Amino acid sequence: MRKSLFAVAITASASVVLATALAPAASAQEPAENNTAAAKAIVKQYSSTPTGINITTKLKVNPQTLPTKFIVGLTNGGDENKVLDEGIAAAGKVLGWTFKEILAGATPEDQRAGFSAALALKPDGIHISGIEPTTIGDLLDKAKAANIAVICSACMAAPTSALVDTHIAGKRQLDVWGRMIAAYVVYTTPAPNVEGITVPLYPILVRFDEAFKNNLKLLTGGTGVYSASPASVPAIFAGKMPGEAVNIVQRNPKANWLVSDLGGWVTGVSAALTTAGLNKQVQMGGLTAGKGNIQGLKDKTESAWTGYSLPIVGWTVIDSFARYFQKMPFNTKDLPTQLLTQANANSLVLTPAGDYLGIKNYVSQFKTVWGAK
Repeated sequence: MRKSLFAVAITASASVVLATALAPAASAQEPAENNTAAAKAIVKQYSSTPTGINITTKLKVNPQTLPTKFIVGLTNGGDENKVLDEGIAAAGKVLGWTFKEILAGATPEDQRAGFSAALALKPDGIHISGIEPTTIGDLLDKAKAANIAVICSACMAAPTSALVDTHIAGKRQLDVWGRMIAAYVVYTTPAPNVEGITVPLYPILVRFDEAFKNNLKLLTGGTGVYSASPASVPAIFAGKMPGEAVNIVQRNPKANWLVSDLGGWVTGVSAALTTAGLNKQVQMGGLTAGKGNIQGLKDKTESAWTGYSLPIVGWTVIDSFARYFQKMPFNTKDLPTQLLTQANANSLVLTPAGDYLGIKNYVSQFKTVWGAK
C-alpha cells in the first residue's frame, strides 16, 4: 500500500484549453455548463496513449564507453518503490552501472538514517524520491563535499547543494495532474462536491491538492465544492482508510467524489463503500494509479487516476545522472502521462505485473538517445 512519488509537456493546445477554463462564466446560474467544454477538451487531450519519452537530445558520449558509475537509491520498502528501483537498476545495467537499494522508511528520522548509510557507501550518485532538502539539508552538504550527486524525483524544492536535479515529477508535473483530475470531475459531474483524502505531511501531495482545488474552481466558475479530509500515514499503513472513507461520505451526504492523494492509499475503499451502500453516491480517483486502481477502472468501481510510469521514471533518473556526469543540461520536459479512466482501462499499456507503463518501446527510445546498444 505504500507509494513512492512522483505528463506530457503542456502544448500550445493545452494553453488554449486552460485559457478556456479561465474564461468567466456567462452567468452565475450556469458556470458548470459554460466550462464543461474546457473540461472535455482537457480530458480528451490526456486520454490517449503516450508515444514518446519526451527526451530527444542525445548524450555527447555513449556511457557504455565511459568508466562505470555506482548509484544508490533510497526506498521506503513499498511495492511501488520496488518497481521504481527496478527501473533504475535495469537502466543502469544497460550502461554497465551498479545500483543498490537502501531502506530509508517514511519518517524524516528514517530518511536521514538511510541517506547517511548511502553516503557511507561512497557512490557516484544517490537517488531520492519525495524527500525534501529541509529533511536532509546538512547531509546534502556532506554529499556535495564528497562529490556525490543527488537526484530527486517527486520533489518540490529547487536544486540546492548536492541536489542537482529535481525536475522529474516536479511542480509543473503535479500541476498538470491536478488539472487532469479536476477536468474529469467537472466533465462527468454537473455539481461537483469533492472530499479530498489528503496527506499534508508531503509537499508534493499538497501541490497536487492545490492544483486540483484551483482547477476545480476555475472549471466550475467557483461553484465546485472541495473539502480536505487529512489522513495520517500510520492510519493508511494500518489499513484504516476504508472505514475512514465511509465515515467521510456519511458526514457529507452531498459528496459525489472522493479524490485521493495516492491510489495505493485507498486500497479497499471501493469495497467498503459498496458494503455501506455508498458506492453509487460517490466516484473515486486521484493521483497515481496502482495495480488495484487500474483493476478498479476495469471493474467500474473507480473512475479516474493519473498515469505515473515508474519504470520510465527509473530510466529518466539514470538519464539525468548520465547528463550530469557528462556536464550536459538536464532534460526538463515532463514525463509521459495519461488520464486513466473506465473508457480506456482495457487499452492501457501495462507492465507484465499490471503496473502502468504507458509506452511499450521506451527502452529502445532511451537507448537511441544514449547511443547505447
